[in-house]
Amino acid sequence: MVFRKLPRFFLPLFIIFVGLWLMLQSAGPQPESVARQLAVQSLAPGGSASSGTPIPTGDLAVPVTVNLRDIPAGVLDPDNQLARWQRGEIDIFENDGIISEARMNALRAESADLAPDAQVQVAQSGPGLAAPTVGVNFDSIDYTECCGGGGNVPPDPELAVGPDHVIAVVNVAFEIYNKSGTSLAGPITFSSFMSVNPSCTGVFDPNVLYDESTDRYILGIDANGTHYCLAVSQTGDPTGSWNLYAFTTGSASLFFDYPHAGVGRDAIYMGANIFSNTTGGFVDSRVWAFNKTTMYNGQPTASVMKNLGINEDTPQPLNLHGWNQGTWPTSGPHYIFTETGYDGANHTVWAWTDPFGANTLTSAGTINLNTATGVTAGQTVDFPQQGGGTLQGNDFRPQDFEYRNGYAWTTGTIGCNPGSGTVNCVRWAQINLSTMTVANAGVYSSNGEYRSFPDLAVNACNDMAIGYTKSSSSMFPAVFASGRLSSDPAGTLQAEVQLKAGEIAYTSFEALAPRRWGDYTEMTIAPDGVTFWYLGEYSKNTGTSQGRWGTYIASMTMGTCTPATPTPTSTATATATNTPTVTNTPTATNTPTVTNTPTATNTPTVTNTPTATATATSTSIATATATHTATPTVTATPDPSTEEDFMLYLPLITR
Repeated sequence: MVFRKLPRFFLPLFIIFVGLWLMLQSAGPQPESVARQLAVQSLAPGGSASSGTPIPTGDLAVPVTVNLRDIPAGVLDPDNQLARWQRGEIDIFENDGIISEARMNALRAESADLAPDAQVQVAQSGPGLAAPTVGVNFDSIDYTECCGGGGNVPPDPELAVGPDHVIAVVNVAFEIYNKSGTSLAGPITFSSFMSVNPSCTGVFDPNVLYDESTDRYILGIDANGTHYCLAVSQTGDPTGSWNLYAFTTGSASLFFDYPHAGVGRDAIYMGANIFSNTTGGFVDSRVWAFNKTTMYNGQPTASVMKNLGINEDTPQPLNLHGWNQGTWPTSGPHYIFTETGYDGANHTVWAWTDPFGANTLTSAGTINLNTATGVTAGQTVDFPQQGGGTLQGNDFRPQDFEYRNGYAWTTGTIGCNPGSGTVNCVRWAQINLSTMTVANAGVYSSNGEYRSFPDLAVNACNDMAIGYTKSSSSMFPAVFASGRLSSDPAGTLQAEVQLKAGEIAYTSFEALAPRRWGDYTEMTIAPDGVTFWYLGEYSKNTGTSQGRWGTYIASMTMGTCTPATPTPTSTATATATNTPTVTNTPTATNTPTVTNTPTATNTPTVTNTPTATATATSTSIATATATHTATPTVTATPDPSTEEDFMLYLPLITR
């Protein structure tokens, strides 16, 4: 059972911090008063759990400054998963899912009997097809480096990229590189980085983001299922000082799991699933907003939470890209994508408006990805590898929600049959946020080969790259990527490229197959709007049978994309009734103006911030037209993509 940390720790720390803050304020965006935060928080409407369980209140989180240069690499995490398992504190085979084990087994049995589906795009290679062009690539953190001498499975890799730095995170460590692949810091365990806050222990499910509008990095991680520990860099140099916060997101009775975060205009947004510590059953899903302006300034910060109910799961907040291209939304709500009804088909887009003020959350539209792709999603299946032993395919929940040029993109894994039997397949979709309709979607697969844990990103020209793990009975789990140009035929990806070959049959300190392979991977885009970066997982000969996973970083491009000069245009913002409301079109000069003054209330101030000469209206989204030189396109028949997530796993809670 997880114990809530004693609140008396925060009172003296809060008094000390306020005294120091009054004497010496941190440099950064215009601060917001603590009194106002608390007042807004007390007046803001809150969600309520559909099951009637109590919701943790949005307590005030007081930051602690951590200088990364003071934290040595490779410090042992004494509560690493392997150590806790060896001490008998956790049951590594315990899995908690959104549905019962019996129902999940029934769904997998149905998926195994799927009929061949002609709408599935069968992956091709050869003349006339263009895989992503690979640039810098290098090995990243592996099992032997994750825990300072301990061990953890699976790695759950995520990646953030800024102008000069690349941050890779896994369970339960991170490493910082330059753009050539040289390590600048790490691997550093989260337990050593966050040791100054006693709420940040028992960590798992890491997140990492880069805020293009403010040149800040964000590290987040689940702590014991009761807190979300969130660190923001004080500058654009992630090897320096960070502001560390711990927000209450669970309790002794409610287990907070599988957080995913996205950068918004006004906040860092995070969504997660909630489980009962008593029954292990799914309770509901919830979303949080954290005021990024106050965090970047190192101020005490309160969170705002909304409950989405028991019929929604795995909230994926929109992650904004395009600041340097002048195509960030200038106003309007922040969107969140959820699976609805856990059927692999239905999803809901939620619109959260002004979380620190009016605080309204509405359903902006529903999306059926079975209809959009023409492929009926089956549940994911366990997948084979060379050398024997199967790996868990988890499930078909969404794994991403990325913003570019007025569209949101998502991907995941589903079970599909490309012709000779069910395999795990990559499914992807592009959603028009003005109309809440699917603009493009597809399913990508091939006979006898299993693609799992995909993630995607989109460049300034609306070209998309997608990475994933690929495995079969004749190959070790390896890192692959594919992509598409915006001019390609609807529903299609181009050829794929192997980024890193698997080296050995995967095993871990789990004694039985199917073994856990992963929960997610990460494709992202550099702030230049052109260069993709992917952190994937492969089977690596680590010198031990306890954990044979490694991660690999590769940069890549699709076509030849040249971002255009920003020209904001109006894009309608969908309402709860799915009726878009069009507003006046703002105009702007063709060249971004460098300024140190924020252009909107509570928007962090940074250097090199493009601003328009006209103020966008309340529902406008700035867009720009980029150009690229297209390579030959795919002429294959569109195919469905699969969406795979994971059976929720709670190995890090002390029962």
